[in-house]
Amino acid sequence: MRKREATARRYAKALLALAREGGREEAVGAELEEFSGLLAEHLPLRDALLRPWVKGPDRRGVATAVAVRMGCSPLIRNFVGLLAERGRLDHLREIGQAYRQLVDESLGRVRARVRTVVPLADPERRQLAERLGRATGKTVVVEDQLDPTLLGGFIAQVGSLVLDGSLDGQLARLRGRLSGDGA
Repeated sequence: MRKREATARRYAKALLALAREGGREEAVGAELEEFSGLLAEHLPLRDALLRPWVKGPDRRGVATAVAVRMGCSPLIRNFVGLLAERGRLDHLREIGQAYRQLVDESLGRVRARVRTVVPLADPERRQLAERLGRATGKTVVVEDQLDPTLLGGFIAQVGSLVLDGSLDGQLARLRGRLSGDGA
């Protein structure tokens, strides 16, 4: 797994360097995510592009044609074509994650994964991002996801920092205090 992550990071660094030349870091990241999402959803296309017996130049042609139809920039067209030809499209999700992480690092940004029972409203999302930003000293991008197993509240994770504002967490802390296990 480490080798796969290292490979993905190398490709992501190279892509970021090229995107910086054109000042399109964010746009390239969005296009990469869009292409990755298409591959995840469209199984016949993914299978055709990942088959080892399909010749590299043929895989490149298909990937490039798909990127053209999606309206991707020449940089992304060439990039996914290169990945297809080299048999590395199976790394695309990891490359996208590494790319996003590198862009975030360069912009002094971190991502917070926030689990809630109900979707966050925009004002709540902004307020949470501001508070987490004060705690981390960085700009925070909130990525919320619904978690029906929570009773209420939220659980936010920024890197290794976990803030448990959920009703479940509050009940567990109360249970610990009442049983003498907690502080």
